[in-house]
Amino acid sequence: MDSRKCILIFVLLLSMCCAQAQVKTYLQVDSISNNLYAAGQWPQLIRMGNQAIKDSIDFVGLRSRLGYAYLLTGNYSAALMEYNHVFKNDPADKMSRYYAYLCQSYLNNDPAASYNAGFCDSALLKSQYISNLQLTSVGMESGIKLNQDPYRGTASYNRLSLGLRLSWRLLFDQSVVYFERPVSKLTDAIIGNAKDNILISSRDNEFEYYGKLSYSISQQLTLLGAYHYLDTKYFSTNYYSNLGLLGLKYSGNYFNAQADINFGKLTGYSLTQYNAAVMLYPTGNLNFYTVSRFSYLNRDNNHLPVFNQSIGFKAFKNTWLETLVTFGKLDNYIDSNGLYIYNSIDVSTFKMGETAFYELGKHAQLQLNYTFEKKQDSENNLEYNQASVTAGILWKF
Repeated sequence: MDSRKCILIFVLLLSMCCAQAQVKTYLQVDSISNNLYAAGQWPQLIRMGNQAIKDSIDFVGLRSRLGYAYLLTGNYSAALMEYNHVFKNDPADKMSRYYAYLCQSYLNNDPAASYNAGFCDSALLKSQYISNLQLTSVGMESGIKLNQDPYRGTASYNRLSLGLRLSWRLLFDQSVVYFERPVSKLTDAIIGNAKDNILISSRDNEFEYYGKLSYSISQQLTLLGAYHYLDTKYFSTNYYSNLGLLGLKYSGNYFNAQADINFGKLTGYSLTQYNAAVMLYPTGNLNFYTVSRFSYLNRDNNHLPVFNQSIGFKAFKNTWLETLVTFGKLDNYIDSNGLYIYNSIDVSTFKMGETAFYELGKHAQLQLNYTFEKKQDSENNLEYNQASVTAGILWKF
C-alpha cells in the first residue's frame, strides 16, 4: 500500500472520529480540514467544517477551504457565503476573489463576477483572457410569428447583441432589433357614387436600439440604467419612441431581488411602469430556479397590473428548460430590463412559452423558444392566437 493511500485512510478515520465527538481545538480543526482539503474529500470537509463553526471554532483558513469545497460540489451560493466571511478579514484575498468570480459567473450574475475580478491577481486574469476593458459577449436571435388572423401576415424578428466591460464595475450591453410584418385592414372608400369597404395592405416594421449600463456598487448591489429607442412604421404613420429605465438589484444568499421603473413615451403615449422581481435558486445553483415579477403599468391614466412567473431547471447534461407564463393585458408592456417592448397594435391578453438552453462548449450557449399568445385584433374586432418560434446563440468571452 503506497503512502498516499495510507494518508487517505488516516484522514477518513480521523474525520469519522470527529463526526462522533465535538471538535474542541483550533489545531485539530486546522489539521483535519487541511488534510481533507488536500485529499479532495469535499462532503466530509463540509460536514466537519460546519460542525467546527457551530462549536465556535472559526477562522479564515477554514472558511476558505469550505468555500472551495462548496464550489466544487456545485453549491455556489454557499461558497459565496464562505468567501464573504473571508473578505470581512481580508477584502483583497486574491484567490478567494477569483473563486467568488467563478461562482457569480456560474450564477449568471455578470456584474458581481466582474466586481470580484477587479480584486484578482493580474497574472491569473491575463492567463484566463480577462481584462477590465473587453468584449464580453456577442449574440444573435431570429424568429417568426405565425397567427390565425387573415389581416395579419407572418412576422419576422431579428436581434443582434453586444456586451462590453468598460471597467471592473461597469458593464454595457447593447442590442439592435428589426421587426417586420405584413398587415391589412378594411377602410371606407367612395367608389363611384357609392360608399364601400376596401382592403388596404402595408408592412408594419420597427427598428430598435437598446443600451443598458450595470454599475456594481458592491458585490451585492448593482445599479441599472437603460435606454430604448424605437422607430415604428404602421401603414403611413411613423412613431418615434424613447424609453428609460432605472433600477437597483440586490444579490443575496440563494436569491436576487430587483426593483425598477420604466418611463418615457411609447407610440405617442406617456408611460410609467413599476416592476418588482425576485429570483430564487434554493440549491445554490441554476439546476432549479424561479423568477416572479409583478408590474404595474400606468399609461395615460390606464392602470394595468401584469404578473410574470417562470420556472427553470437542468433537464440533462448541458441542457436547461424554462417555462414562462404571463397574466395580464400586455398593452405597451415592457419586459427584461427594458429590452423587450410589447407595443403591437394588437394587444396580447395571455402569454406562455418554453425555452431550451444548451451549453455548446465553454463559451457558446444555444437557445430555442416557443411562445403562445392570445391576441386581440383592435381594428377588425377579432381574437386570434399567435405562435412564435425563436432560435438564438450567445457567445461569452
